[in-house]
Amino acid sequence: MADPYFRSLPLFPTYTIGDVEIDGLVPACRVESWEAFIEAMRSPNHNKAKGEIVYRGQAGHNWHLSSTLGRLFDGGAVPAEHQANLLNQFRLAMRGRGLDVSNLDEHEVWAFGQHHGLRTPLIDWTKSPYVALFFAFDEPDLEGLVNASRAVFCLNMTAIRADESLSEIIFEPTHHENARLVNQAGLFTITPSGRDNLVSAILNELTENEVIDPSDPMDVARFLAKIHIPNEHRVECLNTLRKMNIHHANLFPDPGGASKYCNDWLARVIEEERRGELESQALEQQRLQTQAEVQERQREVVPAPLDPHLIEDGEISADVITELLQNTLGQSGEFPAELLAGWAPKIINLYERTAGADWPERDAARANLKLEFRKFLLSNSVNRSVAETCALHLLDLFESNWRKSNQRPRQQKWGDFFKVSEPSGDAT
Repeated sequence: MADPYFRSLPLFPTYTIGDVEIDGLVPACRVESWEAFIEAMRSPNHNKAKGEIVYRGQAGHNWHLSSTLGRLFDGGAVPAEHQANLLNQFRLAMRGRGLDVSNLDEHEVWAFGQHHGLRTPLIDWTKSPYVALFFAFDEPDLEGLVNASRAVFCLNMTAIRADESLSEIIFEPTHHENARLVNQAGLFTITPSGRDNLVSAILNELTENEVIDPSDPMDVARFLAKIHIPNEHRVECLNTLRKMNIHHANLFPDPGGASKYCNDWLARVIEEERRGELESQALEQQRLQTQAEVQERQREVVPAPLDPHLIEDGEISADVITELLQNTLGQSGEFPAELLAGWAPKIINLYERTAGADWPERDAARANLKLEFRKFLLSNSVNRSVAETCALHLLDLFESNWRKSNQRPRQQKWGDFFKVSEPSGDAT
């Protein structure tokens, strides 16, 4: 699968002219994450008192800079007649509907209408890059939409205002009825009617005045630029911005903002509960799996029959013990011969350290030695029931050797008498 478009762009703060269908003529770059964007905004170029930059966040990676009114016309240029008539219609429609806009400046009327759904030639900007980041990530993508990155545009407001022909493009409303604008640290750009779209208007003017070289993206980026941000971890981004007091209730200080803030809160609660339920299910599944594995290890396993000659001969050597272990454990294939051969000298050493001089004739000593054999086998992942049987086999082997070496035949109680096992096998 091919990498998304934004991956072809250089990392901030290096800009290039990318795909015109996506970025237009605006120099573009990328950051690795929304966290990296926040870090980038700490750079000196974005914190100059004499070079103030304003920002605009957009959810679509390929959305151009255009006003809601400009989007109705090809190329974004709004016919002057349509713009004037729309403004006059809005002034008339506002009579008796709250704010009296009849005496407000044209730009102030556009600004008021912008925040109440009117199509206008204005484009919203904010002095806070973090507010712009919020608007870039606020809404989830539409189902089925391919949108690998979101974007924040950067406009050098100070440099634009320094150009006499462009100074009127920047507009900051002063009317007190626009609380949203205040909380969003907002302002507008407005493209004069009949002119090309905002980007063309700015670049053409700066080029004509020989302020920029339009073929040099780094030169153009001093005035206007676009930063692509990977469209990942949207909820985490909004959670971080919420801790910075950037959320609907603050940016939209009205009933609509309060409603959206509460809806967002409920959605987060439901999502957290869903994730908690999934985590609980995963933990329960893991517990059941562990329990099943323990039961599997502890299930009753019938060991293979032991060759009686191994015990009767009473010989002790690594080879003999290896053969005994193979007889008892090696049938399943879980314990290969080379592994069991490595256990044999350890078992002999364990016997020498644990067994006393007359251990076969002392019940406590026998029980202790069997316990040590069993512990050794269990510590090497031998099934519990098989470990018990194997420990008994080892005990019989070492006892047979001890009795043979000490010429002490095994004595077993039979009724009120004892019978002594002779080497010939006859009992007396």
